[in-house]
Amino acid sequence: MTDQPPSKLGVAETPITCAPTTFEVSENISAFSIPPAEFLASRPDIHNLIAGTMVFRLKPDDPCSPSRLETLLLQRAPSDSFPLKWEIPAGTADPSIDRSIAGVAVRELWEETQLRARKLYCTVGLGLGDTTTRLTSGGEVESATMDSELEICLLRVSGLTWAVVTFIADVEKGCGEVVLRPEEHTSWAWIGEDEVMKEQVCGKSNETLEFVSEAMKMTLLQGFKLRKHMMGLAG
Repeated sequence: MTDQPPSKLGVAETPITCAPTTFEVSENISAFSIPPAEFLASRPDIHNLIAGTMVFRLKPDDPCSPSRLETLLLQRAPSDSFPLKWEIPAGTADPSIDRSIAGVAVRELWEETQLRARKLYCTVGLGLGDTTTRLTSGGEVESATMDSELEICLLRVSGLTWAVVTFIADVEKGCGEVVLRPEEHTSWAWIGEDEVMKEQVCGKSNETLEFVSEAMKMTLLQGFKLRKHMMGLAG
């Protein structure tokens, strides 16, 4: 689990540089230690690859209840694509600098939040098996399916196929507050499973949670399920 302060919501600040290069990867996801360039060369059906992380904490005021498990979400900047929509820390692979698919997720977590990943445990799917689902919420994302070879989500976006890999991650202790890149994200929040399902932040703000896609919401719910199983918590 993360060792994060009790802040629920936060706004963008100016980050510092120096992405981490040392982190642990569980043996069950060793397939994601290959360079993204190698993966993309082997999969001409895929346009590009996005990797991200779900970072969790237990809500400080009631750490013993599974309903108090929260994950970190970021709200996209109003000037960016998918303006003001919510997502996990994630980004596109850069074959010129990324040594592994797992490394893409670690780098993006650092660049977008200044949190340093300590360990990646497993990947998070959509909870669909190998079926394809048509997304009905509109927008650019048209459909989603799980790949038959690796635990990655394949999204059809404007006629192109994007591979999306999501990892459950722990971060190093003492990382401090989340620090955002203002040009990419405008705010952040620790969000519970019920809030994801209802698409609304509980508490004083009662802010609506609009996700970048239905696939993002499905991934979040599956991530909560997996994390609770890892922790031995009841549904």
